[in-house]
Amino acid sequence: MIRVASVTLCLLVHGCDTGTGGAVELSWKLRPASSRLDQRFVTCDPGLPGAGIVDQIRLHWSVGGVDGSRAWDCNANHGATGFDLDEGLAQLWVTPECAGNVPAAADTYTAPAIVERNVIRGETVSLGAVELVVAVSNCATPMNRTGEPCICTGSP
Repeated sequence: MIRVASVTLCLLVHGCDTGTGGAVELSWKLRPASSRLDQRFVTCDPGLPGAGIVDQIRLHWSVGGVDGSRAWDCNANHGATGFDLDEGLAQLWVTPECAGNVPAAADTYTAPAIVERNVIRGETVSLGAVELVVAVSNCATPMNRTGEPCICTGSP
């Protein structure tokens, strides 16, 4: 009886609003850029010399000139926004971030191209599985100055 009263009170207070816009959900995996690695995927902390830790994955959007974004812990491998995106044709893209919400250097990863999806109020757009290709091997380190920049590292 108390449960029914709580639900009824919640409906009276909050109504049955599905939000002001649409939502987006996605999953992600990190793939090493080098084919020399035996691993098909790497974790957010690849544990390889010179490679840094990917802290978050950020979804960016632009709908009708209004930009927004939302980030999730990289280890979650899945994220969903609230019903925050305005209705209309949305441009959506994903980027990795290092500690402190610092975007990863553009030359250390490859992300899928921007996609366009129609956002409808109360509905969820699914981006499915997104694969980010990250540089995690042959990294520049004090011992290997000829290496290349790797994901989430400072200047060699």
